[in-house]
Amino acid sequence: MSTGAGSRPDRRRVLLILLAFVLGGAVPIQLVTLSFGYAQYVKGITMGPQVISTAHEFARVYIPFVWLPALAGLMGIALYARRLYPDVTRRIVVGFGMGAVATIALDAIRQMGVIHGWLPGDTPVMFGKMATGSSDFIRYWPVGLAVHVLNGASFGLFYAFVWGKRGSYRSAVGWATAWALLVEIGMMTGPPMAPMVGLFGYNYAWPQLFILTLVAHVFYGVTLGLLVEHFLTDEDRGGLFRFLKGPAPVEAGP
Repeated sequence: MSTGAGSRPDRRRVLLILLAFVLGGAVPIQLVTLSFGYAQYVKGITMGPQVISTAHEFARVYIPFVWLPALAGLMGIALYARRLYPDVTRRIVVGFGMGAVATIALDAIRQMGVIHGWLPGDTPVMFGKMATGSSDFIRYWPVGLAVHVLNGASFGLFYAFVWGKRGSYRSAVGWATAWALLVEIGMMTGPPMAPMVGLFGYNYAWPQLFILTLVAHVFYGVTLGLLVEHFLTDEDRGGLFRFLKGPAPVEAGP
């Protein structure tokens, strides 16, 4: 049950929010960076097919023992909270769901890079082979696509939890795009991209790779901001700290 204005935050509700934030945001997002970071920084393999097979050594442990349990835990929190704390369930469903949808907008641009050879590989192919360790298209493609979409969904959940409903579509688009640009910077300076192609793609297809991924992430941010703003309610106004305190009071009409 939600706390009123000025009351002490419900500790169980705060715990569920923070746990959902970790299980739905940090844990899924780190699957890719930790797996390829293991191959590229720990094992020192930065290019070639061996990068993916070495990343699989980490992913085959992380996926069944960390990633899948985290996603199951997130689903459990959403189901548990739907009656006691509907605002928690709402941010999970909207953030995660709209993050997945926004990934489709990103892919509309990303595919141009695949077609023109501006990317070192197709993301679902790379993620699928990393996750399964298989070269069989029937096995790695659906898994890679799922990892890719769930990765985008996790970034959407992060946005919904941290920024919430902004009060205007312009503000939502601005903040969501800023978040997407931070993700772009992280992708261009960390694993797996930076060790493969250099910072911001300078050693591969410069400047096409950087411009392509930049535009793709802007499309993601705009789509995410519009959708989250539309589907969250007035009770969801405010960022993470306000979210932790409890739903914002809805102003009564005249």
